[in-house]
Amino acid sequence: MARETASRPVDGNAFTRFFDRVDSALEPIFGAPPMTGGVEQADAAELRARPCPVCGHAVFEHSFEDISGNIVMTCPTTDRLPERSTSGPLNELGMPAQGRRLDRYEQRSAADH
Repeated sequence: MARETASRPVDGNAFTRFFDRVDSALEPIFGAPPMTGGVEQADAAELRARPCPVCGHAVFEHSFEDISGNIVMTCPTTDRLPERSTSGPLNELGMPAQGRRLDRYEQRSAADH
């Protein structure tokens, strides 16, 4: 009772204000995705005709299985595209760095030379 009377009546007590701040900070991350009004969606037939990034065959030639919520794609051939060579930095997942990480790498290498 003393806690309620000591708090500001407009925005609640310190506990509720804290969680309101946490909610407002996390809303952009965990909230609904932004609306993409005006952005043209790709045609489904065009998406199926795109080449597979693993084998190079069209996507419609592949088979897909839904196993407990995970979709598994099976390529129609055992042939694989050659892996791209990477001469730059890698991110924490071992993939080629992009964005700010790549910019920082280029700035550091330019400063060293």
